[in-house]
Amino acid sequence: MIPYTQLPSTNRQNLMDILPLKKPFTLLIEPSSLCNFKCVQCFQSLKEDNYFSRQRCNMPMAIYEKVIYQMKEWNSEKLKVLKLSLYGEPLLNPDFCEMLRIASEANIAERIETTTNASLLTEKISEKLVEYQLDYIRVSIYSANQHRHEEITGTKFDIKNIHKNLMRLQEIKKNIGSNRPFVALKMLDTYGPENDAFFNMYTDVADEMYIDKPHNWIKSSKGKFTDFLYKGNFALANEDMRKDLIPRRACPMAFTTMAVRSNGDIAPCCIDFIGGTNLGKINEINLRELWNSDVWLKFLTMQLEGRKHENHSCTHCDFYMSDYYTKDNIDDFDVKKLRNRRNDNKER
Repeated sequence: MIPYTQLPSTNRQNLMDILPLKKPFTLLIEPSSLCNFKCVQCFQSLKEDNYFSRQRCNMPMAIYEKVIYQMKEWNSEKLKVLKLSLYGEPLLNPDFCEMLRIASEANIAERIETTTNASLLTEKISEKLVEYQLDYIRVSIYSANQHRHEEITGTKFDIKNIHKNLMRLQEIKKNIGSNRPFVALKMLDTYGPENDAFFNMYTDVADEMYIDKPHNWIKSSKGKFTDFLYKGNFALANEDMRKDLIPRRACPMAFTTMAVRSNGDIAPCCIDFIGGTNLGKINEINLRELWNSDVWLKFLTMQLEGRKHENHSCTHCDFYMSDYYTKDNIDDFDVKKLRNRRNDNKER
């Protein structure tokens, strides 16, 4: 299988040449917005009352099945990727494996993946991940040091159990001769020797390992999330993020992505935990109708015309300017072409 980190560049098309898309490249479905970790660099640790804190839940199967059905009825090419995770720990939803089975049988995506902290990866779940052929599982490791792990995640969870869980998954794969799911482990850069400790600890249970760059999600009123993680020693992290920032006007995510939250809200963004970009609800509008709606078009137009300040979430975000996370620059795409070609797509 293709290493997880190489997927974004595989058969990559120039987004400027193919806009507007008839269908999203990526659909994210959130099995759960709950999490058993409360990491300091994540909005899950915020105590303040906000949209996210009020909407935490497991996605009901009725909502999930509606999303899959609508996507299957959307006659067009397959999704590039269906990701069964968003803002929470997906394995907290007791129906996760059934969700995977339904998605696999629906055959609506070129690949299915999820992101997890692997703390809840039981033998039964691992067996189902292999049986239903999840393509990729991206595992977030928060520290290779037990004390530091507890400090970051706000838990007493023994990190040795993460290794044990992943070893069992690899053994199940090996026993039936499967290379799925591909297991990619990542840890945020510590800018120190803990990076090496991470590789030493998990190399025997991973198909790929890499060091990820920090980011600040959408800025919180409490401060920068990177400052919470790196405390007084955040100069290296901030400098590392700054060197990848490229001046851009438009965020390309809304042109390629749909995200259905656990409560059924629909957004064109995978980092908007505060819900400012929610453009519809699954119980009120069909996914295809929303994708081709004036509401979605207005959001895209706002991006191209440099009016991000009009949206509460977008105005507090610089994620789209990171060349590490965002490869496409669509600033010069003509808004008139967007409108004309989008109307053509609606008529087909």
